[in-house]
Amino acid sequence: MKKLFNGLLALTLLIALPASAITLKDAQTQGLVGEANSGYIAVVQESSPELEKLVAEVNSKRKQEYAAIAQRNNIDIAQVAARAAEKLEARLSKGEYYQDNLGRWQQK
Repeated sequence: MKKLFNGLLALTLLIALPASAITLKDAQTQGLVGEANSGYIAVVQESSPELEKLVAEVNSKRKQEYAAIAQRNNIDIAQVAARAAEKLEARLSKGEYYQDNLGRWQQK
């Protein structure tokens, strides 16, 4: 089940890349968005319509994938999202933002 979960999470990251002008990775590298402790991304600094669109697209796709994984494994979507948050934070590059368990933004 762990391999399946990891594979699906990797797939989630791939399909979560939006067709926006700015990519998720670009926004993360620039410190505009970060991995929230909820398993979703959020704007770290000043928002813009382009960033809001990116966040909405990525989070919508993640939510769909989390729901599918939760249903297949008969677990709550919040459990999947929490586990995904841990994995996504671990995969960040140096200098990218994540939200700690108290909700504060930290740089990796």
